[in-house]
Amino acid sequence: DYYQPEAYIPQTDTYIEKDSSINEAIERLRIAASSSLISRRDVIVIASVSCIYGLGSPEDFKAMMLPLEPKMQMARDTLLERLVEILYDRNDIDFKCGTFRVRGDVVDIFPAYMESAIRVEFWGDQVECIV
Repeated sequence: DYYQPEAYIPQTDTYIEKDSSINEAIERLRIAASSSLISRRDVIVIASVSCIYGLGSPEDFKAMMLPLEPKMQMARDTLLERLVEILYDRNDIDFKCGTFRVRGDVVDIFPAYMESAIRVEFWGDQVECIV
């Protein structure tokens, strides 16, 4: 992660704009650690200094979790609406972390904390399987 705060140097009348970039691998680990802390009790986190940046309140993080399991009753469109609510982008072409794509009754989701996507298959208004 990189962060350059904005600055002004009066002697040279120079303004330096704020700049930042996020390392996707570190961000994925940060989110995975937060998820583990909320859902489990047996967690030890050993982290770099860059991980001190806040993710928000645990309550907000929990509210953005979307539990899915096979045989669960949920319409495909309800899942799509919920993904958009928790700030996932639908992108059928550039499939990457934080996006989802739809092909008929199949929804591929690329969670921000995982290195690969999951596939949710529907049969009517029921989650048939998760791969």
